[in-house]
Order: sequence, then structure tokens, then C-alpha cells
Amino acid sequence: MNPRKVSIILINYNSHQFTYDCVDSIIEKTAPVDRKGVDYEIIIVDNNSIVNDYEALKPITNSSQRNGPQIQLIRSRINLGFSGGNMLGVQFADPNTDYYYFLNNDCVLRTDVCSQLTDFMDATPNAGLCGAQMFSGDGSRQITFGYLPTLGSKILGHGFVRMFNPALYPSVRQVYTEPVRVPFVMGSTLFVRASAFNMIGGFDIAHFLYVEEEDLAKRLLLKEFYVYLVPQAEYVHFTGQSTIRTYDVEKEYYISLFHYFRKYHSWFERGLFRVYYFIKNGRKFRRNRVYARLAWFIGRGSPMRESLRYRQIISGQN
Repeated sequence: MNPRKVSIILINYNSHQFTYDCVDSIIEKTAPVDRKGVDYEIIIVDNNSIVNDYEALKPITNSSQRNGPQIQLIRSRINLGFSGGNMLGVQFADPNTDYYYFLNNDCVLRTDVCSQLTDFMDATPNAGLCGAQMFSGDGSRQITFGYLPTLGSKILGHGFVRMFNPALYPSVRQVYTEPVRVPFVMGSTLFVRASAFNMIGGFDIAHFLYVEEEDLAKRLLLKEFYVYLVPQAEYVHFTGQSTIRTYDVEKEYYISLFHYFRKYHSWFERGLFRVYYFIKNGRKFRRNRVYARLAWFIGRGSPMRESLRYRQIISGQN
């Protein structure tokens, strides 16, 4: 039987040292094919980093010196965001791959995640997506999955709705020792069945920075593929090393969130969501004036035209 093929896709944005560390951990932890490991490749998408950061990354493709897998480095002339950057990487993946592994470059593997998640997916035909257990840089266990946004959970709270449907709202703080079905896993590590991913057309590239994992899980669910946390597989996430939180970045979250609502909720529900988030941010304006600006932005409907995506300028540099 041929080994299963995994295409690992990383996005680099002005953070080449994290990318090197991530790739080193993949090579170190992933068992070779001759020891019943997976056959894997690594595709790195540079999301229009500054030239010096991109140039520093070029030697990573010399896989023969690194005694590792085939490594491709793709340079985008425009910042495509999370979804777009990963979809560019998909274009260069082996078309016969069995699984895509979308892994943040500011992560390092603690276990042989690729083999563990491959084995789980092979044994679980209804799994479209799974993730490993996340730890922080200090070694503490982190919340690794979340809940798809609903009016009930936002207004009544997750604890209340869990009483009526515990299977749909498993506790995010519980320590799990066996795989568990969850609503969605955090986007820092998304291990996806390629056939299911291809069936739904991949990521929705209208999501520039946020809510990609919720949208992916929702569309897989509509095709009767489920999401699982596999806690035996472990990784460390040095959170948010490529993204600086600013007002514009905070706006981007609500642009993506309301794009999600427009896709899956009625106009009446969207109106209630808008009121909820307007009040949630508006009541915190004394703490920081940025919340008042966010509340006003939400009140205006979180228009997609104000996304950072539309401020991109195509670079003339290679």
C-alpha cells in the first residue's frame, strides 16, 4: 500500500525565522516513509513580505542539505491574506495529495502530528477536518476549538445552551484524552481531507484575515463532513507573530464575521447580530475609544469594501 500524501502549506509574512523553526520541527517530528510515516511536501507561500525577509527565506528550499522533503517557496506579489495565501499554495500542491495541512508558520510540532492526524482521518471517514492540541510557548495547554456563532449562544451564553445540547457545545476548557467532535478547530493548524476540501472549492477568499476556520467547518458540515480535535497530536503556537492588532485589523474581524452571517443567516438574524455586537463594543468605549469606532463601523454594516484586501498594491519586486 502506498503511503498517504500530505501537502503542508505555510504562509510567511515578514517572519522568516519562525518559518525556519516551523519547517525544522516538521522534519524532526515527522517519521520517514520507511518507518511507516507519511509522504509529505512543504509549500511555503511568501505573502509579499519585505524583500529582505523573502531573500532570507530562499535557502529553505535546498531540501537536500536539510535532509528533508521537497520544499517549494512561492512568492506572491500581493498580500493575499490567510485564505488567499493558502489557496495559492494549494495550486502548487501535488494534485493527488490525500490531505492538506494548513499550518501557521509561528507553530512548532511537539509530536508526529502529520502521521497522527493522517491515521485518525484514515480511520474516520466522516471527518473532513481535524486539529491537534495547541500549547503556548510557555508550555501551557490552550483552548484549541470554538463554537460556530449563533444567536442563542451569543445572547444566552455558551454555558446555558450547553445544557440543552452538550454534544454541540463541548467544553473548550476540558482536557480531552481521546478524539472529540467539535464545531471548529483554531486556524493555526487545519488538517483537511483533500477530497472534501476540493469538493467545496477550498477556502472562501473573501475572508482576508479572520473567520476562515468557522466558514470552512460550516461548509464541510453542510456536506456532512465533521470536525474533530485529536488531542494526542500536539503543537506549540507562538500566537500572532505576523499580525499586529490595530483598528484596521480589528475591523477586519467584523468584516469577515458579517460576511459569514450574510452567507448562513437570515436578514432578521443579521440585524440582531449587528445590534448585539454594536452594544458589546459600544459599552466599552470608556476603556478605549477604539471600541466606539468599532461600534460605529458595525452599525454601518461592517462593509466589505473597507477590507484591507482592497488597499493592496501589486509589488513590482520579485
